[in-house]
Amino acid sequence: MEVHHHPHLPQGEKKKFKEYFLEFLMIFLAVTLGFIAENIREHITETKSAHQYLESFRNDLMQNQIQIKKYDSLYTNELPVYDSIVSIFYEKTENKNLPLLSRLLLQGQVNFIITINTPTYQQLISSGSMRYLKNAALKESMAHYEDGINSLIDYNDRIISTLDNQLEDVSKLEDMHDFWNSHKNFVGYTPDMQPFNLTMKDRNFIIEYNKLFSVQAISDSKILKALLRSNYALVKLINKELN
Repeated sequence: MEVHHHPHLPQGEKKKFKEYFLEFLMIFLAVTLGFIAENIREHITETKSAHQYLESFRNDLMQNQIQIKKYDSLYTNELPVYDSIVSIFYEKTENKNLPLLSRLLLQGQVNFIITINTPTYQQLISSGSMRYLKNAALKESMAHYEDGINSLIDYNDRIISTLDNQLEDVSKLEDMHDFWNSHKNFVGYTPDMQPFNLTMKDRNFIIEYNKLFSVQAISDSKILKALLRSNYALVKLINKELN
């Protein structure tokens, strides 16, 4: 009876298999470490970018604070002017107080275009870089602040549009021929104005027109104050995030 033995692999073959395994292991480790290193590099890059964007956005906010206070101050100073104009027409003393009224109208019938903006936020959105910011509460606060700015500008633009649409009818009742004189920039300048000849309908129209300036000032001022509070809170959040 013949005995069949399983053939043995040469010693050199076993050694070669181990070498293959070690090479595979080294490649696997190299790829894994490279992947980990790339993730670490991306994390560092994203963290650096997030800090840069936040610092830039904080600068936008600081600039906004100056603008918000400026607009709020303008509206605060103009409110007594609007009230005085309405009172004069309501009391039917416009011709008796014509020089005073002409100065008030020159000062009061001015539209304030609000131009508050946050360019860094727009850049974050348009470039898709918002992903660099990991703090969900911070991103929500930024979006809320941006919505507040857009709401303010939209409301103010709608009021201005309404005023502009009525200006032609107002100019038929108010003599504005000297209102656009270059001297109007001089402090205390009094434009020349012809006396009024108003029906009750005309009077009510002028009163409502000038009241709209008051409504604009009061409403915008309230929104501006709320926006400023939101601005301060957002700056604190960003300072905490950066520190």
